[in-house]
Amino acid sequence: MVVNKGENIGLTLQLVKSDGQSVEEDATITYQIFDSTVTVELASGSAVFNSTTKSYIDTLVPSISWTDQEVGSYLIIWSVSDTDDDFAPIYTEDLQISIDKTKIDKILGLVHQNILIDQAVYDDYGNLSDARLRIYEDSASVGTNSNVLATYQITAISTQMGRFATWKQVEI
Repeated sequence: MVVNKGENIGLTLQLVKSDGQSVEEDATITYQIFDSTVTVELASGSAVFNSTTKSYIDTLVPSISWTDQEVGSYLIIWSVSDTDDDFAPIYTEDLQISIDKTKIDKILGLVHQNILIDQAVYDDYGNLSDARLRIYEDSASVGTNSNVLATYQITAISTQMGRFATWKQVEI
């Protein structure tokens, strides 16, 4: 499983019984998230059965349960008990925490990669006073309404030609 750093992690485990058809509904399911060497426990919790998805689910909220989360590779170890079928007591799953590409693309846009500034308004000094700035996912989309990552409203106040007193750029 791959998730972006800081985003909620949806955890799901389904236990199909030995008949291959029915699903275990009364198990006790807990999980622990460890570093890649399985020496440091970073977060833990329990999952409850969801009758709609026929699986055990939980949502790990990093801002509450894993506050020092870093980009990297981790392991989820599921512990299964109190079952009426013959399930393994432990299941292991890989977890990758990555950097959100959208945030990186927005940063690149703010350094003027794949942007368009339009709807420009100029003041009496000929300075830009208002405009819209859009950041695009790719260069082919620049100037269109497709693949817009972020839109900003620029507002500037100038005191004379070529001099800004303030420049405000707010995401809208």
